[in-house]
Amino acid sequence: GRHAPAPPGTGGPGSPCLLSSTWNTHKSCFGFCSECGGRPGFSKPSKIVGGTDASRGEIPWQVSLKEDSRHFCGATIIGDRWLLSAAHCFNETVPEEIEAYVGTTSLNGTDENAVKVNVTRVISHPLFNPMILDFDVAVLELARPLIFNKYIQPVCLPPALQKFPVGKKCLISGWGDLQEGNDTKPEILQKAFVGIIEQNTCNFLYNFSLTDRMICAGFMEGMVDSCQGDSGGPLACEVTPGVFYLAGIVSWGFGCAQAMRPGVYSRITKFTNWILDTISQLLSGGTSIPSSSAIPRTSISAIFTQPSTMAASPTSRTTLGTKISTTMTETSTALRTTETAKPTQTPGKTDN
Repeated sequence: GRHAPAPPGTGGPGSPCLLSSTWNTHKSCFGFCSECGGRPGFSKPSKIVGGTDASRGEIPWQVSLKEDSRHFCGATIIGDRWLLSAAHCFNETVPEEIEAYVGTTSLNGTDENAVKVNVTRVISHPLFNPMILDFDVAVLELARPLIFNKYIQPVCLPPALQKFPVGKKCLISGWGDLQEGNDTKPEILQKAFVGIIEQNTCNFLYNFSLTDRMICAGFMEGMVDSCQGDSGGPLACEVTPGVFYLAGIVSWGFGCAQAMRPGVYSRITKFTNWILDTISQLLSGGTSIPSSSAIPRTSISAIFTQPSTMAASPTSRTTLGTKISTTMTETSTALRTTETAKPTQTPGKTDN
């Protein structure tokens, strides 16, 4: 792989960096950040169900979101003041009460590298549909910029045309339940490699309920999957050696690691423009949040280097009912089902 050309005003050394207050010194991140997708603190080559403990610095863009000291969702660092998560995580939260923990693999925050930052604003996608979890993405603004180090790094945002090929092994991570039906959270961040699954295959397995804003990953035989508590966390793919791009954020699935039930993720390439438009609006002091990518972005690189002075204000959100649909019930964190939904034709194996 070659890198996609950077948009006007963002490429090349010395140009302002979009998602960070620093300057862009590195062309591999599409001009969106000073340096992204790297793992400077990760030395070892390498529960998510079927996963293993992550090493320190292995997933430096991983965030734990907590309310009242309770982990409720994951998130991903995309800039020094910006996180990405799943919109369905915020149906019952007040943004001012959310704390983001970064730089740590430890859920209880005993790690000396852990940094806690308050969230001041949550902007869920205006087209978020809680019934089918379409457009399940939200941008979070932090109260102060993160200082990137060996254990705190942003992942790269993919350009809209970036392809993540079927079968590519990508990294999922989080502190979700280690087994279906057992809500014990692991103390150490869990990670696992999952393969990107062909869209039509996944759509068939889920009774044609997928949209273009979704991407599936996992294995047909089950065994490895994201699970409760991992919602909002990253599905990151190594696009060039040592450089990771965000392909998806954990959104939904049926059960955990069941055969023929891969995880479903929000497809980030469909949101890159909305994410950048939203952040540029916030930084330029705009109060209306764009719902499309109609805003020209040729000159926003200049404003991305200025700190935002906007006051925090909660965003109005659709409240999810306790019942999402006949097959989908809401757990405290992720949207996962308690009963198995059957596809129109049961492929191969029967569900146990």
